[in-house]
Amino acid sequence: MTTIRPLTGAEPDHFAALLIDLDPWRRLGYNALALADYLDRPDPTLTRMTVPGKGVIAVRSPWLRGPYIELLAVLPDAQGQGIGRALVEWAESRGGANLWACVSDFNKAARAFYGRLGFVEVAPLPGLVTAGESEILLRRPN
Repeated sequence: MTTIRPLTGAEPDHFAALLIDLDPWRRLGYNALALADYLDRPDPTLTRMTVPGKGVIAVRSPWLRGPYIELLAVLPDAQGQGIGRALVEWAESRGGANLWACVSDFNKAARAFYGRLGFVEVAPLPGLVTAGESEILLRRPN
């Protein structure tokens, strides 16, 4: 069973430092301080959870009749163990008619992952995060 709990203590800084060296965050030019702030700052509509030392998820709710996965990361040495699926299932448990996510168009592994979980690519969003790069809005009706 996968333990999913809120981020605490130094975990936002820890994950931010690791994620900026990984794509898509590296390619999109994320900064460790800004990412750590995002993972830690008070926001009543954003819930940040972790599988300790293995993965992190940030979910905005409410958002278009369902939760929106703003960030999902499973560290490379923990991939293929069902952690990503468990985090998405946790997000789904937040309720609503839809489950949303966004993925960089160049991130083929993430696109395949979400596709296996029943997400459908609904709209390209050019320049949403970084000029010259496109994100793809994904939806899975619940």
